[in-house]
Amino acid sequence: MRTWIIMKFLIAILFTSLCLTSQAQMSISGGTGILNGVGTQKKSFGFNLGLEIPRSSDLTFFVRASAFLPNQDSTTRYANMTAIDVATSPYTLSVPYNVRSHTFLIEGGTRSYMLNDYDNGLALYGGSVFGIGINTTSAKFSKLDYTETYEWEGKYTLPNANPTKGSIYYLALGIQGGVKYTIPVRGTLFFDITGTYSVLNVVNNSAGENSHTYSRLNFLFQLGYRRDLY
Repeated sequence: MRTWIIMKFLIAILFTSLCLTSQAQMSISGGTGILNGVGTQKKSFGFNLGLEIPRSSDLTFFVRASAFLPNQDSTTRYANMTAIDVATSPYTLSVPYNVRSHTFLIEGGTRSYMLNDYDNGLALYGGSVFGIGINTTSAKFSKLDYTETYEWEGKYTLPNANPTKGSIYYLALGIQGGVKYTIPVRGTLFFDITGTYSVLNVVNNSAGENSHTYSRLNFLFQLGYRRDLY
């Protein structure tokens, strides 16, 4: 629940910025992307929505929100369940489960354009990036115990010390480089690569520590379409 509140707050900031700059030239964008956490051997597919505001013809400020879909770990784990009623037999069960992790990221920074202006033709761009991310991990349990004999839901429960959902909140810094092509009247196609390193992270419980997609060093590959508004 706390994760969703933070996500909604960050999205609200993005759209507030959109409203405050409604009288100036700006661009909105949308697209798809891949998040690759170095050392995790996992790639997460996601979607992005962004806002870009020019400071001059070749310098802009941008904010982009990306949501990456849940990625399930192939490793099967086992949890010891305890019966709610002491008269239940067997009193304990070993239930298999897998962990799923997904990431929500807000990134922002500056972009300097080369070869052409930000709203004209083919151009390269690059700049510094800061990011605030939430990596959430949850457990997906089998309906039956490991012998596939007993159903546990409603009859068994996990010990209170074993949370089934947790998050890692992190602050990242990095750089970005990309290429774009503006088609007059129709809009702009872009592709960029961002490398970030988490300089600060906070884990809220032991479930968050089981994330298989979080890494301090990440690479993002984003492809999308940008529309200029005047």
